[in-house]
Order: sequence, then C-alpha cells, then structure tokens
Amino acid sequence: MEFQKALKQADDQLFRTTQEYPQLRGMGTTLTLAYALSDELYVAHVGDSRCYLLRKDLLYRLTRDHTLVGEMVRRGVLRPEEAVNHAFRHVITNVIGGSDPGVQVEVHKLPLESGDRVLLCSDGLTEMVPDEEILGVLQSETEPSGASQRLVDRANELGGKDNVTVVVAYFD
Repeated sequence: MEFQKALKQADDQLFRTTQEYPQLRGMGTTLTLAYALSDELYVAHVGDSRCYLLRKDLLYRLTRDHTLVGEMVRRGVLRPEEAVNHAFRHVITNVIGGSDPGVQVEVHKLPLESGDRVLLCSDGLTEMVPDEEILGVLQSETEPSGASQRLVDRANELGGKDNVTVVVAYFD
C-alpha cells in the first residue's frame, strides 16, 4: 500500500532529523487516516487515535490502540475495565518518529456499503465519550458535520481533558 510506504518514509525522515537536532530527540506523531476509492475503504493507522465504522446500527472499531496498556489488554495481563484509568494508558508504543526507527503501520481495506458511516477521532473523544454514546450520535445525526460537532461538544462537556479531533463521513 502506498500510504504504508509513505508513512515509513516519514518515519525514517523524522528519525534522521531528530538525530541531527538533539533538542528534537524523541519527537514523534500518531496518525489515523482513511480514504474511499470507489466502494472500498482504506485505513492506515499508527498510535492511539481511532477509526470506527457504523454499519447497520453496529459500531465496529477498525483500529487498535498502539499503547502499552493496549498491549497489556491484548495479552490478557490487564482487563479492559482496568485499562480505562491505568497510569500508563497514554504511553504510546508505535509512532512516526520517536526514539526508535521502524514504525509499524496498521492497514485495513474493506468494502463500503450504502449507509456506512466512518468516524476518525483522537483519544480526546474516546477518553471522554463512551462508545454507546458515540454510536447514538452517529445514528441520530443526519449530517456528518452535525455528528462531528455534537461529539466534540459532548467530549468538552464531560471535561475535555485533551484535544478533541473528530472527522465523520457518510457513504450512500
């Protein structure tokens, strides 16, 4: 996939730059992107932002968190309900740049169906608003911009502890 190659090139470039400028050492970024081509959805992901798909009233999380706590849950060391407030939940294990080269880009390709809704969001949303409430907003809003704004507003109403980024797309 071209995005996978591009993100690996970005990782290499950022790592080289941080080696040249010690004050930037450890600098990195996360990224979750999606694009539609014909009736296919492509997702590339690194870090702790997320991509969700709403299809026929079911909300599917397409990406996994690249965090220390996410790994602990996947390995069975920690229960999901313990992860919510764990002190290390924000320790990211896979970034573009960072202290070590070698980003691992998570990629997905799936067919789109009429009525599908896709949500890209930062952890500023998912840390504050439960999936059930996200589902309700995506089901009830008729316009993607309305859904995006409601989700941002709701995260901020609940305390908005982090940046809240939300992008919603509807496919018909």
